[in-house]
Amino acid sequence: MSSYEALQQPAEVALAAIGFLLSDNFSLISLAAVLEPLRRANQFSGRSLYRWQTLTTDGRAVRASNGMLVTPDGAAHTEPALDALILCGAESLQRDCDPAQIRLLQDQARRGVHLGALGSGSWVLASAGLLQGYECCVSWDCQVDMRETFPAVSLSPQRFVLDRDRYTAVGGTAGLELMLQLIGRSHGPALVDAISETLVLEQLRSESPQMSFRQALGSAQPKLQEAIALMEANLEEPIELDKLAHYVELSRRQLERLFCQYLRCSPSRYYLKLRLLQARQLLKQTALPIVEVANNCGFLSPQHFSKCYREHFGVAPSNERPSKSQRCRLAMH
Repeated sequence: MSSYEALQQPAEVALAAIGFLLSDNFSLISLAAVLEPLRRANQFSGRSLYRWQTLTTDGRAVRASNGMLVTPDGAAHTEPALDALILCGAESLQRDCDPAQIRLLQDQARRGVHLGALGSGSWVLASAGLLQGYECCVSWDCQVDMRETFPAVSLSPQRFVLDRDRYTAVGGTAGLELMLQLIGRSHGPALVDAISETLVLEQLRSESPQMSFRQALGSAQPKLQEAIALMEANLEEPIELDKLAHYVELSRRQLERLFCQYLRCSPSRYYLKLRLLQARQLLKQTALPIVEVANNCGFLSPQHFSKCYREHFGVAPSNERPSKSQRCRLAMH
């Protein structure tokens, strides 16, 4: 028997059969992030709790945003009944949605299939009329267009949102967190804890001071909360300050005033701290090369990253690497 033994009674009917609908130019990282928790759920439970398939509307291969040609498992319209269908949206907003995709999503909704979207996929769900009255999130570069085009859709600054039978995430690792929430709904926290431990997610989240700050703010400063949430969701590709102010419907000067009043620093300084904290966690908790850590945290060059890191923490990034025993444990995972 696996180390995960006491599988709890499901909190609700499990979403066992999940399809992932791939759009052309979808993010391969986002897809991997949502698949891995499902694989580990099966591994740790010792049962086939989940089965999943990658799909396109016609079964043909699509090209991911990194240029890789991906052949799906099948065509969505030929698949047997699904419990959930999650749309992996294009890397950037495409206003002209695929009519076949729209019809497919509407048909799945009529059948009672739960629907989800990653990144710009929320735009497609909204275009299909499937997010009216729901709260959702979308990648930061789509937010202004979403607000203007779909006023009936409630847009959240959070990284991911589960609202009844609609599940949305901004992309990247936010999809991983969304899937953990879905697993927890159906199979309880013990399984989620087991998966999180191997994915080093619990350590990453528990060491993030900005989370407790946002909780402490409550609803007192919604614009500041929204700006911080956008920063947290976009560490790999930092948002320019003028654009950030625009997305939260403030002037740059108003945004700077909020940060100075409540955080005693500028927005750019706070953003840099978030990226450096994320980098430190990755250095300590993973075996990623320093170059990849720098890229994942929005630094254009390893040299600039090392300079900022040393100035902030007083040590070089190379001095934060896991010990030999820690590297072995990470490799086992």
